[in-house]
Amino acid sequence: MDWDELMDPLSPMNESIMQEQIKIVNLQDGLIEAAKKLAAETYPSLNQARPQLKKALDNVIIKHSIKMSVDISNVITGREHDDEL
Repeated sequence: MDWDELMDPLSPMNESIMQEQIKIVNLQDGLIEAAKKLAAETYPSLNQARPQLKKALDNVIIKHSIKMSVDISNVITGREHDDEL
């Protein structure tokens, strides 16, 4: 495969990569939503929390959801070996 094929947005490889990226983003969105819901149910006091605390919590949830979704994708697609986990 040459450079032109890699850069072609309609190439099968590029399409496959884009589909995987969409799956990862959808997984991230679901993990973020679920984590926020679970945190709110577990810690009802979050409703009255300071904005700084809410922002810090959002940052933690987003950071870990991104990492988790990529790790899940890597395991499912075989890009990560069991010995690396």
